[in-house]
Amino acid sequence: KRSPSASRKRSPSRSPPRGGGGGSREPPPSTKPEPAPPQNVGKAQVVKGTPLNTGEKTWQAEILIARAGKDGINHSGNVRTICFRGPSRTDESQAHEDAAEFDKASDGGPTAARQVAQSLQKTKKGRA
Repeated sequence: KRSPSASRKRSPSRSPPRGGGGGSREPPPSTKPEPAPPQNVGKAQVVKGTPLNTGEKTWQAEILIARAGKDGINHSGNVRTICFRGPSRTDESQAHEDAAEFDKASDGGPTAARQVAQSLQKTKKGRA
C-alpha cells in the first residue's frame, strides 16, 4: 500500500525535446508510380502442386480474380487480386479441366470463382 506522502517528483527527461525546429525534410513526391499491370488476371492456369507422400507428382488449377468494389485498388494504384485454387490432382488433364471450369466462372467475379473452387474441392473428396 502506498503511503499518503507528498506527490513524487520525476527526474528530468534525458532525451531531446520533440517537435518543432529542424525542418530539413523534403516533402514526399506528389506523383505516384505507375501501377504495375496485373498478370494473368481472369485466366486460369495449371501449376505444379506439392508431391504426394508416395512421391507422385500433382497439379493444381488456379486463377487470379480482381477484387470488386472499393477494395479493388490498393494504396499504390495496383489492382488487388484473389487467388482461387482447385484441388491437387495426380492427373494433369484433370487439372486442365478444373482450369476450364475456372475460366467459365471468371466473368462472374470472386463469388462465382469461389463457388467453383468449393465445388471442385467437394468432388475431390467424394462429397458431390
